[in-house]
Parts: sequence; structure tokens; C-alpha cells
Amino acid sequence: KSKGIDTSILFGFTKYLLELIEKEAPTHIAVAFDPPGGTFRNQMYPEYKANRAETPLQVIEALEPLKDICAALRIPVLMLPGFEADDVIGTVARNAGSRGFEVYMVTPDKDYGQLIDKSIYQYKPGKGGEPDIYDSARICEKYGISSPLQIIDLLAICGDSADNVPGVRGVGEVGASKLLARYGSLENIYSHLGELTEKQQAMFIAAQDYIGLSKELVTIRTDVPIEMDFESMVLKDPDADATSRLFSLYEFNSLRKRLPHGGTAIPQTAGETEAADASYSEVSVTELLASAKKKGNCCLLYAGDKLFGASDGKVAGGAAAEFSEILADSSINKCGSSMKALLKELSSRSLPLEGRLYDVELMHYLLNPERGHDPEQLANSYLGLNLREETETPAQTLSLFDEVPDSGAPARNCLREVRVMELLAGRLKEEISGSEALLKLYLEIEEPLIRVLADMETIGVKVDTASLKEYSDSLRERMLRSEAKVRELAGEPTLNVQSPKQIGEVIFEKLKLDPKAKKPAKGNWPTDEETLQGLSQRSPIIAEILEYRGLRKLLSTYIEPFPGFVSPADGRVHTTFNQALTATGRLSSSSPNLQNIPIRTDEGREIRRAFVAGSPDAVMMSADYSQIELRVMAHLCGDEHLLQAFRDGVDVHRATASKIFRVPVADVTADQRRMAKTANFGIMYGISSFGLSQRLGCSRSEAKQLIDGYFDNFPAIRDFIAETIESARRNGYVETIFGRRRYIPEISSHNRNIVAMAERNAVNTPIQGSAADIIKLAMIAVWNALRKESPGSRMVLQIHDELLLEVPTPEISTVQALLVREMENVVKLKTPLTVECNYGRTWLDAH
Repeated sequence: KSKGIDTSILFGFTKYLLELIEKEAPTHIAVAFDPPGGTFRNQMYPEYKANRAETPLQVIEALEPLKDICAALRIPVLMLPGFEADDVIGTVARNAGSRGFEVYMVTPDKDYGQLIDKSIYQYKPGKGGEPDIYDSARICEKYGISSPLQIIDLLAICGDSADNVPGVRGVGEVGASKLLARYGSLENIYSHLGELTEKQQAMFIAAQDYIGLSKELVTIRTDVPIEMDFESMVLKDPDADATSRLFSLYEFNSLRKRLPHGGTAIPQTAGETEAADASYSEVSVTELLASAKKKGNCCLLYAGDKLFGASDGKVAGGAAAEFSEILADSSINKCGSSMKALLKELSSRSLPLEGRLYDVELMHYLLNPERGHDPEQLANSYLGLNLREETETPAQTLSLFDEVPDSGAPARNCLREVRVMELLAGRLKEEISGSEALLKLYLEIEEPLIRVLADMETIGVKVDTASLKEYSDSLRERMLRSEAKVRELAGEPTLNVQSPKQIGEVIFEKLKLDPKAKKPAKGNWPTDEETLQGLSQRSPIIAEILEYRGLRKLLSTYIEPFPGFVSPADGRVHTTFNQALTATGRLSSSSPNLQNIPIRTDEGREIRRAFVAGSPDAVMMSADYSQIELRVMAHLCGDEHLLQAFRDGVDVHRATASKIFRVPVADVTADQRRMAKTANFGIMYGISSFGLSQRLGCSRSEAKQLIDGYFDNFPAIRDFIAETIESARRNGYVETIFGRRRYIPEISSHNRNIVAMAERNAVNTPIQGSAADIIKLAMIAVWNALRKESPGSRMVLQIHDELLLEVPTPEISTVQALLVREMENVVKLKTPLTVECNYGRTWLDAH
């Protein structure tokens, strides 16, 4: 199904747009997108939105197809370089309102509240299908303010962690609303600081140097220079030919009926998916059991407090306990969506879930990792069916994994839903069975891992919140000292160190650290990390600025939010492991993201001290694969020098340096080893001479010589990289050692930058993906071995190439031997796998 094309974003956007047109019948309509690249806010404040994860490639690449879809629907796209969609919409809304239009801004973003007035409304998509429409009275009532414009001041005071907008620390929405109700504006609050409590005064004084910047950042512009042709926004019938082509390309079969005139403008083309037969017969749970035993398969859906099952078109619903015989029968395979969540829910009710688990998201993840895995989209794409077709008849209205719908929303027909899920699971199982490698990958890695991850999430990991607070306080003291030092070196006692604008003026105008630098025609001096690093030898103020920023990011991103994830019931953090998310096959985690804890700095490593054993008579034990990605690369490319170095157990970076610099191993300097280590890890992922020069702090010509010397001495690595890129270009995908595929259609792009990224992904995936498969196999092997040999020990975390366990003291030696045995022998490569295993009271002590 559209191999290599991720249609989930396109489908969701198109579906909502057509539903909106059908429901509201607007006279005029336009769509605004954020433009590629930064905006004036990034120039004003380079740290704007810096906390956000890098935009996924599929989101970036969705922009042009989305514009094509809008063009086919004859809906104009509004987009202006340097300005966010917010500013474009704000400008158009104000202009249209002044011309007598009734304007509805369709967005869930609360920032838009500032634009509401007598003819401009905010149309917020609702959870149950019904929108929330805000006018001036409702927005003022919601926030306890007298004018929508006060939303700007409210946002400035509260700040925005998602956009990295600093606010008044310690003042939340309720407190800000009360102050604005009393004083009317942010500026008036500052004019009456003496009337605030001592604590409030301190908060606002601490923020006064940057609060003006915050207000500028959250203010939506209404004066951007964009042409407004309201005639072009008049709602028109779609372009039949263009829409037919795009709907066929993206397999939007179920959306045809939502088009104006019932989709008659778009004929169905030959070869498209016919809607599957979703008919079913409702039976008792006993009859369902008989069918499931005969078929060897049962699809399950948990909704509200009931379980629904389907087998061979027969469906039943009832209390979960009524399904106990089906659940406990290991000869009956179970299928459905979010099987890990279902497993945990049933376990909490002391109900088993035996038999093979066929999870629709996981199966599709293996078929195409970068395409969306939402069951609704998959049901449409594979079956031509709506998974959650609504009905007016009473039924179970709530899935365990959904939010509560608004009162009065149509109920879901869960009997039909579980039948559609049965058909979808069957279709995906057929597809995955068509590839021996993918089926083996599913049955031997992804499917057994479901149970391992469910167990780890349930157990969680103990966190010493007192230790974390102590560390947080010490970092905050260091940050304040660093802030004071920057002000001292700048000779500016009131300098706002968080303000890139002020920092730029100090560095380039007052201290003149780069006399040749020219200020950009628009915006502020650049103060990003790369620019500052280039000036680091010219003044000690640079190191202090970078120190301050590093500590501030560590506090705001990793440490301060962490206590909020600690369960009050058991004092443990129960992260969620995402098994079907990354393109390479690596696990990720969320709420909180434990995979992202920085470990390369002393400050980041200190966070590990807060992870502790759950009882006094237990320890934390860490087992870490040594240089697994380098070993995988050596296996894949077959370079005899690297393979022999690993077989002999020598320092591979020292051995590499010996060859590159043509000196005996014993004479390799620390600096040469450092350069070889950087080359080993960088070159295999396609690092450029510029990138290597930045990491090593050398010139680009020196970095190029190092890369050339590396490939001259390791020609097998150069050949492996070239052959892998050529294979990706020829086949459209790359594979790991275990047959996991990643489709890379962008390698055929006409954009050189996109091609370069695709080539790096082509080389990276077989290496990183194979390492990810190995650690998954290790997790399964260790989990099974622990249950047999050390039932008191529990695996609690996986962080890339490391496993973390909680081990009772009497089991230490047993578990250490078990970890080394299982992890080192989980797969046989041309080079041996080695595991480093240590333990201590805390995670930090275990290193």
C-alpha cells in the first residue's frame, strides 16, 4: 500500500477539511501553513521553540502534497516566508472582519484568543466531533479578563514551555488572570509592584528583563505584508481530474463520499480497493469461544468496562471476566490494536492474555515504519472501511484508550469496530507473511517484546525525589553564579542573559569580539551555539554564556519537569515505551522521555543518581553493550582490521588511530585517539568535512585529510557505504541484518539537501537498526531467563544499548552472569559482542 509514502498526515488533514466544509458550508475558505525555515521570532530570540523535537521528515515532506491537495480542492494556501501561519491568519482575519465578514479561525491553539472580537471567532475542534466556538464574551469568561487582547499579557506572564517562551516563573494561569483582572495589563502590574505580595514582587522583578521579549513573542502579528484576494477564497467545486489523481495516489477511497456532490466529480479508478465486507453476527461469548477455537484466532477490543471479541465474523461483548476462557487459551491467537495496553489492563484485573499477539500497529510498522500506523487510517487504506463508524443507537461509547467524548456525541458501535479490526489484522498478517524475513522479525522480536515492555512499564523505576531536588537546587545556584559572572564580564549589571538580542549587542557591539562581523539587515546578531563556539577563544564571557544556557536547558527540559512523572502511589516513574515509532527500529520512550537524558556531560550523568533500587536490600545493575554499532558496522562491511581489533580485544579507537596516523599502537597520543574515535562514529554516518571540523575543532582541510586517510586505510568501509547508498537508490529501501526494512523514497529527490539526508539514513539504518534489533533480542532473552533463574530481579529500563535492572543483593552474582551470558550470545556476528556489567545503590553507581 503506497510503499514509502506516509499518508497519515495527508489523510487526517483532508478528512477534517472535507468534514468542516460539509458541516459548516463556508462562503470563503483558505488554509495557512508555517513556511520552511525560521521566522522573525527566531531572529528575535534564537531559542524560540528550541525545546521542541526536530520536525519529523514525514511532516516536512507533507507540506508540498498538502498544498497539492488544497489546489485540487481549489482552496488557496496562504504562506509567507518569515512569518508563522498564526500571523498570516491574524492579518487575514482582522482585514476580513473590517470588511464585514464573519470570520472563524479553525485552530485549537489558545494563542488565537487574542484575535477574537465582535466579528472574529475561534473555532476549536472538539473531542466528540462538536466544535467549541469562542466569542469575546466566552473567552473573557474563560480567563476572567475584560478583553481578548489581555490574552497576550496572560501568555507573556505564563510563558510557554513548548515554544520556549520565558514567563514569570511561579505564576500560573489562575494567578495571572487574577492580576490582569485587577490591574488590566502587564505594564500596569509592574507599575503597582508594591501592592503585590512579597513573593509575587520577587517573581515579577526576576522576570522584568525579558518579559517584554516574551510579550513580543506571543503577540500574533496582524500587519504582515500578504496579498489578500478574497475572491480567490470563495468556496468552489474541486478540480475533478486533479482530485481523482491525488485520491487514487493516496488511496483516499473512504473520503470520496465527503466531496461536494457526493464525490461524483471523482470516479473510482480501476484497481482501487473495494470496501471489505464488514458484516457480522452477534453471538454469545460461549459461541464466540467455539468459533475462536476452530479458527485459532480472536480479535479483542476493550471499551469502557467491557471487552468485545470477534472471530470469523461472529462478535460478542460482555464483562472482561466472561472472556477468561478465551483469554487463557494459548491455542487461540489474539489480535487487535494497542495490545500492550490491553495486556496491562487485563493484568491489572488478574486476567491472562495467552497465545500469540498480532498487533495491527506493529505489523504495519514492519511493513512500512515511516508511514502512519493509526488503525483508522489503516482500515481505510487496506479495507476501504471506516473503523469507527458512528451510530445513533446506544452502545459502548468509550474506548479505554480514548478520552471521554463530549456529552451527547453519537455512540460508537464497538461490535462493528472489533469486526473491522479482525479484518484489518487478517489483511496485515497476510502481507507480513508474504515476507519470510518480516514474519520472522515479528514472531521472534516484536511480538515477544510486547510482553517484556508491558512488564517493564508496570514495574517502573524508583526515583529519589529528594536527591533530584538537591541536585536541582545546586544546578540553580551554579546557573545564578554563571549569570552573575556573565553580567560582570559584560560590565552590564542589568543584562538579561536570556535575551539573545542583548547578548548579541554585548558580544558584537560593546566587546567587539568579531570586528569583521556584520549585523543582519533584519533581526539581531546571531548568538547560536555554533557562532559562540567560534568566538570561545576571544573572551571568557563566551564560556560563561554557554555554561549558563546549558544549565538552564538541563533544568527546564530534564530536571524540573521530572517530579511530575513520579507516581504518588509507589514513588516510581512508569514511562511508556514506544515500539512502533522510530524509523530505524529503536525503542523510544515518553512521559517522560528517558531515552533523551543527556549522558555525555557530568551534569547530565548526575541525573542517574536519582534512579535508585526500590528496597534497601537491592541494587541497580547496568548491562551495556560495548561499542555495539561499531561492531555491527565491522560485521556488515567485513573490514578485517576492525574485525581483528575486536577479536583481539584491543582498543579499537587506538588501533584506528595507529592506521590513520601511521604510528605504532603504543605511540598513539590521546589527541590522535580522540580524533580516531570521532571519525569512527562520525564517518559511518556520513559526517562531512565541515561537520568533523566542528567536532574536532580543526580546519576543514585537516578534517578532509582525516576522512580521506580513514577511507584509504579502511576501504571496506568506504565500499560498504557506497554499496548501501546504491542499493537504497536501486531498491528504494535498506535492511538490517534481521531483514527490518526502511523505505527511503526521498533518495530520488531532486533536492540535494534531501538526497544527502536520505543517503545518511540509508547508511545509518542498517547499523543502528541492527543494533536496535540485537538489544531487543537481548531484552527478550534476559526477561525469560530472569523469570526462570532470578525471579526476584526485574528489568526496569532500556536506554539505547543499556539495560537497567533492580536486583536483590543475594541474586547479584547470578544476575551478572546471566546478563553477560544472554546478551553476548543472543546473536553471532563476525565480531564478538561484549557486555559491561556493574551495580550500585543508584544508576550512577552502576557505571
